[in-house]
Amino acid sequence: MQFLNKIMTVVMGMTLAVALLPDAASATAATESMVVRGFDSLAFSPAKPGEPQLSPVRGIPEKQGSSIVMKMGKGAFPMHTHTANYELVVVKGTMKHWGVDSSREKSLPLGPGSYWYQPAGEPHADSCESDECVWFIRLDGARDFAIHP
Repeated sequence: MQFLNKIMTVVMGMTLAVALLPDAASATAATESMVVRGFDSLAFSPAKPGEPQLSPVRGIPEKQGSSIVMKMGKGAFPMHTHTANYELVVVKGTMKHWGVDSSREKSLPLGPGSYWYQPAGEPHADSCESDECVWFIRLDGARDFAIHP
């Protein structure tokens, strides 16, 4: 658990550093309070079959850009899109991420420390290949999910 807490501290620190880079969001970030959370203090949403559990650590995911720690057991999300760009870092477990031109079987296993950037509107799918996966995700807009036909 200490290793997981160290990873979460590094990931959250990196996110804060990115949030403070000079851009349109930096004026807002400079007026906010520092956020420091230990993994054990995170309050995750109730477990529902086939859905990840969420613990927002910054922002309101349904309304604005946000940072979220998410977790789920073994399983996959169908091909889908989001209206926001996002960046994701795997914290625990092994995940896979692929686009319309690939498949779960062909995609690279991604363990702790692995990263991907997903542009808004681009169809993709994800899976947790372990008994449990934990990831940190930073979205630049409201969190949504639309199944891609």
